Amino acid sequence: MNEQVTRQILWNIPVPFIVLMYSMLALLIAGFIYAGLKWYRVVTLGTAENRFDQLPLRTLLALRDSFGQGAVIRESWGWMHYAFYVAFVGLFIGTTIVAINSDVRDLFDLFGLDLYFYYGDFYLYFKAAMDTFFILLIAGVLMEGARRSLRKPTVLNDPPKEKTQDNLENRLGYWFPMSMMVAAAITGLMLEGARINASHPNFTEWAYVGRVVGKIEGAMGAGPLFHRWLWLIHVLFVYALLFCFPFTKLRHLIFGPLNLFFRNLGPRGRLAPIKDFENAETFGVSQVEQYTWKQLLDMSACLECGRCTINCPTVATGKALNPKYLVIEQRDHLLEKTPFLLAAKAHAQNGSGGEAPVWEGPDMITQVATEEAVWGCTSCGWCEEGCPVGIEHIQRIVDMRRYDVLMESRFPTELTGAFKGIENQGNPWGLAQEKRADWAAGLDIPEIATLEDPSDIDVLYWVGCAGSYDERNQRVSKSFSGLMKQAGVKFAILGREETCTGDPARRLGNEYLYATVVAHNVETLNRYKPRRIVTQCPHCFHNLKNEYPDFGGNYTVLHEAEFIDELIQAGRLKPRRENNERITYHDPCYMARHNRKWDSARTALGAIPGAEIAEVEQSKNRTFCCGAGGGCFWKEEHEGTRINQKRFDQLNEAKPECVAVGCPFCMTMMEDAVKSRSLEDNMRVRDLAELVAESVGVPTK
Repeated sequence: MNEQVTRQILWNIPVPFIVLMYSMLALLIAGFIYAGLKWYRVVTLGTAENRFDQLPLRTLLALRDSFGQGAVIRESWGWMHYAFYVAFVGLFIGTTIVAINSDVRDLFDLFGLDLYFYYGDFYLYFKAAMDTFFILLIAGVLMEGARRSLRKPTVLNDPPKEKTQDNLENRLGYWFPMSMMVAAAITGLMLEGARINASHPNFTEWAYVGRVVGKIEGAMGAGPLFHRWLWLIHVLFVYALLFCFPFTKLRHLIFGPLNLFFRNLGPRGRLAPIKDFENAETFGVSQVEQYTWKQLLDMSACLECGRCTINCPTVATGKALNPKYLVIEQRDHLLEKTPFLLAAKAHAQNGSGGEAPVWEGPDMITQVATEEAVWGCTSCGWCEEGCPVGIEHIQRIVDMRRYDVLMESRFPTELTGAFKGIENQGNPWGLAQEKRADWAAGLDIPEIATLEDPSDIDVLYWVGCAGSYDERNQRVSKSFSGLMKQAGVKFAILGREETCTGDPARRLGNEYLYATVVAHNVETLNRYKPRRIVTQCPHCFHNLKNEYPDFGGNYTVLHEAEFIDELIQAGRLKPRRENNERITYHDPCYMARHNRKWDSARTALGAIPGAEIAEVEQSKNRTFCCGAGGGCFWKEEHEGTRINQKRFDQLNEAKPECVAVGCPFCMTMMEDAVKSRSLEDNMRVRDLAELVAESVGVPTK
């Protein structure tokens, strides 16, 4: 390659300018160190948590999701962010290459290593690439700016000003760093043009934009002096942008990948148990510093994009809980409280006399988060699905509920009956435990306790509370049992030994009641050692599969959709009767989103002759909550519009004749929504098991 095809680095730049550049670099490094130590002290105010397991996997996933931007570009407007993100990374790499061939090169020359490669074909390709990155950066930022100013979407709305701090970061917002990006890119292209115009290289530059800009600048009389001062202006803009990283909302470009590295690698939607229940002095979280360091890092990493609100049922129906606002408000509360916490920590460590500092600021639950927001969450998981930096919202909310319930006995009055029912009768309705298996009377379904050899059965059928007591869902239990019988499956039920899995109690913060129920159920299940457990309730499925292992219960668990599909694929169930309806399947949150399972239900429905499966946009992992999750089935909606009606309207866009469900609570919520729209005569709501049973020829009533 021709070594003459290159440019002199720092050409035409006087020594004072170069000294200023390196002095600012030293300040930048100091600024990063200062901000890093500041945030380290903030985050480490949280309690201990181990997120340092599986380091290779964490590294790979963090690189995939931060540099790959997968969670960003899946939304329609994500390409704008992707454009200027790729451009910024490209320009950063380009600047690093220049630094290697300038500053680092001389250092390595001392060891006989030649790092100079900034010439010839590489140089030409490099210049073309850098011009492309400049254009991408400008276009992406300008489009994002237009989106924020011309038709600002609601996802970008800010929380109430009285809930946030009046600090530098909030005052600068995104406008200042975005302006610095555009200014740095524009002056970078102008500088490239000024250099070409002033130095007149004896080869054709591949800086295809810079060449054009240089001609324009030359026509305007620009020369070496213009290039020199433009270089200084460009450097100032670049450093202003770089200083934005530690001190403005661009902080998420550092904290985002870090938060993705420390993400939860366990099952989605799994709640962490309270450690050392017997000796704990307090339960749940009432003070921000009682959160774990990872939960504080979550708050620090939020980029305020609002993706957590796109499919959030409480936001969509006008309720108090907005997951984006909650993260921002708690973060600003943390920053406001940090000086006090550090002073209190120093007082405790020094053992100095006098009274310890007393916090006199707002209460985190009642004033920062508010009770309405704390109790509004349906735990559907969309906020965590939508977040591009891996923030874990649900655990933070449930932690506050745990404090309310276990420490203050402060919760919606409607929940009292559900708690007492689970505690006294093993079901939230409080119906008699001895009647749990009455639905199966005359169906010749054995209770496992009556079998000579419990290990002889293929599956244990976990019916669940709704399937056992709710008249409408008892029909689902009968249909599913009929399918298993027709397929020749050897199964049994626990009958009167079965109790609630405890899911409502846990999601509603009553962790003590949950732990009590789980201990009973694990003891029962471990006594029988079932090979497989099958249930029609996604909440039972999720608890038995993902949360019982924390309490000594490790089981192979299937949802009805998986088991029915398995039986159809094996030829043990053969749907023959035609169903010529247009069917839309409503994915349960705890199957599709939390457990990533949606194919089996569609395969099973697709096996029904004549059935037309119509999808809606909010399906599979993007499903919209029915409103019953998070224990909300047991309390009233006092704010906004009803979630189940919002969900039904989405499903109705597909103009279905039948709405298929795979969850007893979704069944109730969708039937109520159909009735509220007076469509009972035109639309059916049926469980997947009922539809397959109709086609197979199993009685469904």
